[in-house]
Amino acid sequence: MSTETLSQDQTVRARKNYSVLMRALASVGNAPVALAVGCDEATISRMKPEKFEQFCQILAVLDLKVVPSDMRCFNERDIETILHQAKRWMEHVQGIDQLEFD
Repeated sequence: MSTETLSQDQTVRARKNYSVLMRALASVGNAPVALAVGCDEATISRMKPEKFEQFCQILAVLDLKVVPSDMRCFNERDIETILHQAKRWMEHVQGIDQLEFD
């Protein structure tokens, strides 16, 4: 993967994108993907090394990442805030009876 113009973070993201893409493609196979997009299975095979890597680099430059559709993405700062609040609350809990809600 050529990384001359990518930052280190972008290079890492591009590699992760490529890894996720290749695992997903391996789990489905080239034929169903080719059929779905209206091309030859050989076209998908030829795209794998160079074109898919390049596509993943483009996603990284655009600050995007590939994730499975059943995953949900959250803002890291939002999660840190929620975790901080939860930890603060738990500091005040002395026993299980304080967790009961009537």
